[in-house]
Amino acid sequence: MILTTTFVCFCLASAFNYFRTRRQRSLIKNLKGPFTWPLMGAMHKLLFLTPKNFLQRSTEYLSKYGSLSRCWVFHRLFIPLADLELSRQLLESDTHLETGYELMKDWLGGGVLMCQSDQWQKRHALISGLFDKRNFEQLMDLSRQQADQLQQKLVEKADQKVFDIWETVSPLVLDLIVMITCGAKPSEEYSKNLESLSEIYRKRFLSLQSANRFNYWLSSPFMRKRQNRLIKRLNEEHKNLMASHQSQKQFKIGNGLDMSQLRPMPMKNFECLLEILVESKDPQLTTEEICGELNTSNYLGYLLCSSALCFCLVTIARNPSVQQRCWEELSLAQIKDQGWDLEKLPYLEAVLQETMRLYPPQVIVGRQLKKDFPYTHSVVGDGDLPFGSEIYINLFELQRNENRYPKANHFVAERFLDSPPELLSFSLGPRCCPARKLSMQLLKTLLAPILANFELLPYGDELRLDLRLIMGSSNGFQLGLKPREIGGNAI
Repeated sequence: MILTTTFVCFCLASAFNYFRTRRQRSLIKNLKGPFTWPLMGAMHKLLFLTPKNFLQRSTEYLSKYGSLSRCWVFHRLFIPLADLELSRQLLESDTHLETGYELMKDWLGGGVLMCQSDQWQKRHALISGLFDKRNFEQLMDLSRQQADQLQQKLVEKADQKVFDIWETVSPLVLDLIVMITCGAKPSEEYSKNLESLSEIYRKRFLSLQSANRFNYWLSSPFMRKRQNRLIKRLNEEHKNLMASHQSQKQFKIGNGLDMSQLRPMPMKNFECLLEILVESKDPQLTTEEICGELNTSNYLGYLLCSSALCFCLVTIARNPSVQQRCWEELSLAQIKDQGWDLEKLPYLEAVLQETMRLYPPQVIVGRQLKKDFPYTHSVVGDGDLPFGSEIYINLFELQRNENRYPKANHFVAERFLDSPPELLSFSLGPRCCPARKLSMQLLKTLLAPILANFELLPYGDELRLDLRLIMGSSNGFQLGLKPREIGGNAI
């Protein structure tokens, strides 16, 4: 009797699910995909997916079903995408801007990554105020100071056989990003909270317990409690900084406020993101949204820049001719007592771009369709992706397509010098990364003194790529350092 009842319930649920998704199915008949079981769909394709095997499994999936396919899991329609033709149409659309990053809603909700599409343009304009000419120059000065500190830290690692460069680079990058966004060097507790929270979300990625909010609430109560506690602590720090900024501003104009209970803002010569947001004329920008914006910028800047920098250093260490050419370019672009003229480092920028093509820090770019998306395609024909579709653009596979990038799996920085190909690591269209220029200049500023003063040695194990929210390596980023001789034309 129990088996019969279970079977009947299963059949009814399957029938309901089929009729519920009938319209969506009719629109994607031209797309290939894995076998779909009643009710469960292609759950078997996701069941054993892990951060370590994701890249290998995605390559196998794409070779079998193509760069544009469909995958059902219960009532949810996933569109794995590694096709530049359709990706460009989607990313450049002005009407399909919902990113669908539900996993991080508790932390990044209200920020630029997850704000509503009607708020995006206004928020983008606000953030862009951080990069006006004068402020940009001051941010570069701050980056140079942090680069000097990074160089001093690396002196201690020089002549050691092997070490993980991530452990040295990421804390310095975290400090720099928080100073740019919040205008203050983070306390040890703040840095620890940010690192811990990032690690929680990285553990949740591709975890069945995080398939939806209910699963997470039910299966991981202690992790969820710790996550919420860390979010609360970070936001309390942001609110304290906002209160300090507003109080000091009022104090300066003669209100005579008692500031003894507030932490004073540090003296600085640049405008941070927090100040831009607090002083904005937008009455709809709430305190919670400002916190979400700071959290988003800190998370993306810290993890993505750290990943890009570490991949670049390891790649250069394993390509001696690339390292030599970078060093020669730096020797010609040096400005006495002022670092380097970053505009005279086109090859170093090409090296960074080629690194991000092969190892995009943010591998997946997502879109959640709120209405049908009509498209044209030279292979599968014209059609419509139905509303409700969850689209996941795989930049790792897309940017290794042999048809778009000759010798796609080889490191060829020269491809970005004369007629550079399209690079989607910063996305495209209206929702592209507003900090692209700052990120590239920041990375060049941090790289230059390392390459000028140290020879990177290809020591240690090869990278073992994995995907935990960002592109990483399960065995770290191993290399060695050798100080360049001062008498040998070192910079």
